[in-house]
Amino acid sequence: MKRTAFEQLIVWKNSKKRKPLIIRGARQVGKTTLIQQFGKTYKQYIYLNLEKQSDIRYFNTFDNVKDIIAAIFLNSEYEEDYSNTLLFIDEIQESPKAIALLRYFAEDIPDLHLVSAGSLLEFSLNLVKSFPVGRVEYLYLFPLNFREFLMALDKKNALKALDEVPLSPSSLQILMDYFHKYAIIGGMPEIVKKYIETDSYVGLNKIYEGIWATYKNDVRKYAHNNTDEKVIVHIMNTAHNFLDERITFQNFGNSNYK
Repeated sequence: MKRTAFEQLIVWKNSKKRKPLIIRGARQVGKTTLIQQFGKTYKQYIYLNLEKQSDIRYFNTFDNVKDIIAAIFLNSEYEEDYSNTLLFIDEIQESPKAIALLRYFAEDIPDLHLVSAGSLLEFSLNLVKSFPVGRVEYLYLFPLNFREFLMALDKKNALKALDEVPLSPSSLQILMDYFHKYAIIGGMPEIVKKYIETDSYVGLNKIYEGIWATYKNDVRKYAHNNTDEKVIVHIMNTAHNFLDERITFQNFGNSNYK
């Protein structure tokens, strides 16, 4: 699927003042897929996933970024051609040390194109003793917007109509039909992909449930104690039942929580 953020990555790649880039965004909005596609624009592409012990060991073993990079290139069998290499560090939230070291990549190996991504960075940033302020750049990735949704469905005429000002009555009607479909399906890439493959809403629920289960497991990590965790889990399990009602924090969702 084409993402508008891809063009921002190309601008970053060609910038003379390029810094290590952190892709921020929730789980399953397409961060890894986007960078894998972007990696095809390079002569050499190296992928690390810090959820894997074999990849996080580089940061656990060495403290100097030049030693880390030397080990990575040695293991990858690629040439140390920094200006033509994209190094992608995925799930960087698993290593606060790796986040802290990003500043030294900017200072010591500025020619290397380095992108990192993580889903729970807010949680991990609290554990970073020396965050590389001013040494990194950010790109926020969200679920597909309406334009990207139309691109995924390959609706070229609708995309052209979307740029008309003002919209003709016929264009407005057709675009509203697509927008209603977008509002039902949402912009999570896996959901959209499944819909395109089947041209049906049937079967989407299982994917929704899987994504929701992942979010509920993730949110527990923000709790500071057992009470926090119980409150957060209760909110996640009940909040959707009160979307059209006035919210009261006392006894929210018929609970005893204050």
